Amino acid sequence: MIAPQRKRRRVEIYFVLYLVALVLLMPDRIDPMQDAVDTQAIVNARLEFSPDRMRLTCKLQRDSASGMRVVSLDSLNVIRYTGTVSDLELSARIEEVETGQVLTVQPGNSPTPLFALEHQPQRNAVVFRWNPSLDQASVRTYRVTISGSGVPVRTRGANSGDYDEIPTGLRMTGSTQFVLTTEVDDASAPTVITIAGGRDTLVLRDTTSRTATAQSLGEFWIEPARDVIATVSQRQWTNRLSIGGADPARDLVGLPTVRVIGEQIGDVQRTTDQRTILLSGRAPRTGSVTVEVRVVRRDGQTKTASFVVTAHAMLPAKVPDVIYPGVDYVIDPRLPSIENVRAVIRDGEREIVSVTESVLRLRVAPRDTGRTLTFERTVDGVRDGAPEAIQVRNFPAPTIRSVNRGSDSRTKVVVVQFYSGDRSVNRPRLRILDGNATDVKRLAGNLRASSSERPTVSWLETFEVTQRDPARPFTFRLQAFDDRGIQSAQWIEDN
Repeated sequence: MIAPQRKRRRVEIYFVLYLVALVLLMPDRIDPMQDAVDTQAIVNARLEFSPDRMRLTCKLQRDSASGMRVVSLDSLNVIRYTGTVSDLELSARIEEVETGQVLTVQPGNSPTPLFALEHQPQRNAVVFRWNPSLDQASVRTYRVTISGSGVPVRTRGANSGDYDEIPTGLRMTGSTQFVLTTEVDDASAPTVITIAGGRDTLVLRDTTSRTATAQSLGEFWIEPARDVIATVSQRQWTNRLSIGGADPARDLVGLPTVRVIGEQIGDVQRTTDQRTILLSGRAPRTGSVTVEVRVVRRDGQTKTASFVVTAHAMLPAKVPDVIYPGVDYVIDPRLPSIENVRAVIRDGEREIVSVTESVLRLRVAPRDTGRTLTFERTVDGVRDGAPEAIQVRNFPAPTIRSVNRGSDSRTKVVVVQFYSGDRSVNRPRLRILDGNATDVKRLAGNLRASSSERPTVSWLETFEVTQRDPARPFTFRLQAFDDRGIQSAQWIEDN
């Protein structure tokens, strides 16, 4: 009999190929960490420009021969940029507001001698220069836009050894604006200016008046950073004065004048720094002085501000010469009630404890024995006087202070001084080395501090010694020792 043949199943090969194709078409999994790094790198990649001046002004005056002369000219503006880039491309777009005409200037390539742009990479700065023409002098306003773009330089991260993931081809861009204005003293007649889209009539005001100049410069004010400066007698002080409506480097008539009311403290130094005035001087010996500052803007406006400098005496601090381990010390640094004053105790360069007021609390461990600590006080970060040394020593050996007659002729009382941070620790014992004495007895109730010092580290212990043989002289030799086994000097009693 012929066995029946099993039917073979047909496998659809096309269906399998279809599934494989779907898998191959699926996108690769995106690493969220890599995407976050790239996004953060793009966010941080910024190029920022900051001009020193927001307005440059050229003031012209017509002379008797109908010619023009320059009264004042702000011909240069420094634009500083932040961001580490390479292949920096720069341009200046200069738009004349009245006519809408636009001119583009690039470093080393200017179509007119009126404007120039210079890149100074060593300073991270761009210098814009303006040289107005006197042949076509009239009231004009220009809006200048400085633009730049560059490739960010890869820098090593602060918290890892990897370089920042900056996508290839990314360029940082940035821009800033400022204004150029030309003022003419007789430009009060109506002037017709062509504007894109038609013609308009612009009435130009007389800018030679003080009121118009003041309006162009804006509100003027001066304010000290600190109204009261409290410091130590004869100590150097500084105070910064902020100015609004004027650039100290350009808009003031000279340096400010300073008047000191009170004790003569010598000359007050005056410098300008980033649109502020920095004053410095020496505090009076005692009491207070008032420092009055007067500044004059180039339009004639005057502003005055004042502040007070008060001197405090620095009293001697109460610092121990020697300290012992395991003892709590409270040190009064005697700090004056002023700002930026500090007391500190150091072990070499290591700071152990510091305060800006109140008292210092100090406790050293036995392992610190033999070290030399230093105490110092500072005002505004400057040390006041020489540092004071503090020796960390082990407790001294006990000392036999006295041997006196006791309650009768056959007894004598021995007083021993010992050292400990706790009177119940390290108490001494007495040993008779030789002689006509016996029966050493500690007298209860006589343990006491040796002085009123705080903290107490020295104590007095009392013992009684009895004569051995009444027929012989009451002489002996004895010695004290404490729990550490450290011995005192020998005492010879021969009376």
